[in-house]
Amino acid sequence: MEIASFRKRLAEYWTPDRQHKFLAGRNFLITPWQGGELLWTLGLLNKDASMSADASRKFIQINHMLQLLLPGLKSLAKNFPKVRLVDAGCGNAYLSFLLAWYFRDILRHPVEILGIDHSEAMIERASLRAQQLNYQEILRFSVADLQSFSWIQDHSKAFGTVEEAIRPHGFVALHACDTATDYALAEALRYKADLIAVAPCCQAELAKLWKSHGAHEKLALGPVMRAPHFRRVVAADMTDVMRTLLLRSRGYEVTATEFVASEHTPKNRLILALRRGNYLKAAEQEYAELKTALGEPFLKLEQLLQVSTLH
Repeated sequence: MEIASFRKRLAEYWTPDRQHKFLAGRNFLITPWQGGELLWTLGLLNKDASMSADASRKFIQINHMLQLLLPGLKSLAKNFPKVRLVDAGCGNAYLSFLLAWYFRDILRHPVEILGIDHSEAMIERASLRAQQLNYQEILRFSVADLQSFSWIQDHSKAFGTVEEAIRPHGFVALHACDTATDYALAEALRYKADLIAVAPCCQAELAKLWKSHGAHEKLALGPVMRAPHFRRVVAADMTDVMRTLLLRSRGYEVTATEFVASEHTPKNRLILALRRGNYLKAAEQEYAELKTALGEPFLKLEQLLQVSTLH
């Protein structure tokens, strides 16, 4: 079915009464009757324009994510004539398409969005969807691994732009596993991106370091380090705390919040960072103190940033 034909089904199905029942007092940024073509293309609406219970849960999640990013996105649109964003490890590219829809159809502001993923199949499917929605001028995709991703090379390849002065204004990375999140953060910090949003998962690096640590008895967290379950859970949280401090030390205002209800998934922490300056000594000191308390781990993000030369 063509998108033009589906628009008629949207209008027929989503009557004012159905709209009222669907909202039930809630406020969504994107709705089936405003953005239905996108939701259908992403598989969140059925052929008759209805929404299943499973799709409804995903629909609520993506709306919540967009709501959390909204202040930062509006700030980017205010400050830059053309906003450039990277969706690192985009996967199914739900967020890439939401951002494209929001900038084009709601803000009506020029934007370039680059989605990258190591899966050729996912990139091919996302590119086809972008063409179906007529987003190809503002949303493009490239096969790239986060460890080898280069903004200049991959952006140039996707958009045909070779000017090195062009930089990304925002980086998002949802569920980039373990240290893949750190590579995304390091690239974002390299270009001083004004908005950074990551949802880490599978943070195994610190837990592995603790497991092999030879001085458990000398540390206050020794009992945690020795117990597999506690080690895994606490190490994941501490990894994100350390990431937050490193972001703050680079001049970012950082918040961490739940963006997916915990009954749906434990991988539900969004770290949102907005650039306010270039350096914060207090955060660097806090990082050093926490690092000492945790057994002096040398995490991947610190390696990539080389914190010792921060200032």
